[in-house]
Amino acid sequence: MGNVFTDEANAKGCQVTQHHVETQVLTLNYIQSNEYQFSIPSYQRPYVWPDEAVLKLFKDINDARVAKEPNYFIGTVLTSIEQDEDGNSIYELIDGQQRTTTLMLIALAFKMAKVDSAIAGIAAFKKQPRLQFTIRDQVQHLLGSLAGLDDYVFPGLEAIGENPYLKRIYAALQVLEQQVKALEYEDRILLGDYIFNHVQWVNNIVPQQMDLNRLFATMNTAGIQLEQADILKSKLLKQVSTDKPLFDAMWLACEHMENYFERNVRKVFPNAPWNDIKSEHLACFDEALFVKNSGSTAHKQGLTILQLAEQLKASAADTDKNIDASTNTDHGNEQDSGIYDLETETVYCRPIISFPLLLIHAYRIYLANRAVALGDGTDDVIPRVHADKLLETFEPLTKASEDEVKEFIKTLWQVRYQFDRWVVKWVERDDSDDEQLRLTYLTRSESSGKQYINRTQKELNELVMLQSVRNFTGERSAQYWITPFIAGLMKDNITEDSQAIALLEKIDNDLSLAGESETQKTASFKQAKQQQPEVNSWQANVDYFAQARGTSFEHYWFQKLEYILWKQEPDRQLEQFKKYRITAKNSVEHVYPQHEEHQNMLERDFLDAFGNLVLLSPGENSSYSNQAVKKKLVDFEAKPQYDSLKLKAMFKLLKEQNDWQETQIRQHQKEMLSALAAHYGDKE
Repeated sequence: MGNVFTDEANAKGCQVTQHHVETQVLTLNYIQSNEYQFSIPSYQRPYVWPDEAVLKLFKDINDARVAKEPNYFIGTVLTSIEQDEDGNSIYELIDGQQRTTTLMLIALAFKMAKVDSAIAGIAAFKKQPRLQFTIRDQVQHLLGSLAGLDDYVFPGLEAIGENPYLKRIYAALQVLEQQVKALEYEDRILLGDYIFNHVQWVNNIVPQQMDLNRLFATMNTAGIQLEQADILKSKLLKQVSTDKPLFDAMWLACEHMENYFERNVRKVFPNAPWNDIKSEHLACFDEALFVKNSGSTAHKQGLTILQLAEQLKASAADTDKNIDASTNTDHGNEQDSGIYDLETETVYCRPIISFPLLLIHAYRIYLANRAVALGDGTDDVIPRVHADKLLETFEPLTKASEDEVKEFIKTLWQVRYQFDRWVVKWVERDDSDDEQLRLTYLTRSESSGKQYINRTQKELNELVMLQSVRNFTGERSAQYWITPFIAGLMKDNITEDSQAIALLEKIDNDLSLAGESETQKTASFKQAKQQQPEVNSWQANVDYFAQARGTSFEHYWFQKLEYILWKQEPDRQLEQFKKYRITAKNSVEHVYPQHEEHQNMLERDFLDAFGNLVLLSPGENSSYSNQAVKKKLVDFEAKPQYDSLKLKAMFKLLKEQNDWQETQIRQHQKEMLSALAAHYGDKE
């Protein structure tokens, strides 16, 4: 199965033995049928995938299943074949242990949820875990016990809480088990079978005689692979015959997402009249401003197309030429020297989406604008919105006219400007190394006769909080809301926070109430075209919340409530509130516990009711455990910031009535649903 290629390294004339690396395409079905077993050697780092990464992979695979994609590819691993004590072959994971571990944890989650699918048995191999951890006995016992193996003993919650390695793996398992249980019964089986048969990865098997130290050195110094975005740019620019260097430069200014747009533009177009350029001049590309002669003085002299082409060619080698100014991004004024190398620029921010995904959103906006302008019923992109689908998504544009390609790149420029202005990014806090989702605003300052564009963090507001809700829920690999949000910002030339908040709330409300005939993809594209998607009334959700769904309630509604309660918070000066943020939370937990420490019981209809549930991170939840509710209240109030504003409302009611039973759960649920109904325009 698979392919074989040859390592022919002999560049320096030294004698090198020819090695063969076997390449296989694997599935869980294949490794079970062929009795594969994997081990993680002692030199590998611990399992580190955060809950959000685990959750993203799980949901992404399920999206692929729903979209009826024939396969889902999760990447490559590098292994060497070792022999165990009984002479059985084990594939030792040299690279790719994080993905492999996550895949085994997904399989275990189906086992724990008692799903009738072949995937539920994959984590066990004969009488051992299929994935072996060379020096981590407790991990072996955790995985083995959960796989149902008799010789392995569950370590216990206390031991898990004290061991960071076990804690991270068990937290991921809890998140995954909840995700499996949140699916309808039939979907659990369909997804389990899809993962078992259609999730693929490439296994590169190196020969036993290969020098692994040399291999590691090669892996670390081999450079950067050609990305899909680079291939796409090449394909699109092939369609451009005039001003190609200009559109290449525009693309370059947009693609480096770890830096703010105005910094990129200033570096790519250093000779533009930056002392006269204001932030709003960046909203649309102005060739007269950035390239053509824009004044009579040498100071204002721009670049011709030919000069720009020469600059781009020389950018890698010309490191001594002075550039006449820089952008201050709250890190001090920096005098740049040399033609700009975007690859080595300091990271000032971290975007919530990748550049390939931004390209797809820009393309959807381009298509929506064409549909509105031409009235021709231009359709949305065909593949599901995902960064891995970049080349497939852009296939029509790679065959389009030169004018269409140029118009898209101009749209990309506009989208990138609005993205940096209005979409949250991960930035370091002023007083800490911790990252937070924040917005920034632009100002101008003068130093030594030169004008600088500065970035300053905005105060926490509704835009940040609602975008946080959207970022941490739903189809996170797509972030559908970004398409209509940026399209609306561009169409209405929005400049005020209040306008942007109103736009985003309308988009969010409609997406969350989209009717059965509307997917998030179709609804968001209609919004981008200024059309109203089909939405249900708020009342359509009443039956949903009336059912005791337990951990199956959608996480979105908990996070949306956090946003609404944050807007309504009366005690804004409390330190615990000031430090509160909407963050990634993946564990639906019972406030009145399912297994209360004093063995008190609550009827299941109330135990699993929305009024008794709160969304927490596994770490936050473990701090409460199965304590009685009043003990949880004490712990909650001792924390430096609120875990959840819904939990704050629950404990407020507990303190007022000195109890947390059916009456209080019913009352809290009514209050929360009233807050949601009011936000949606109260269609009670």
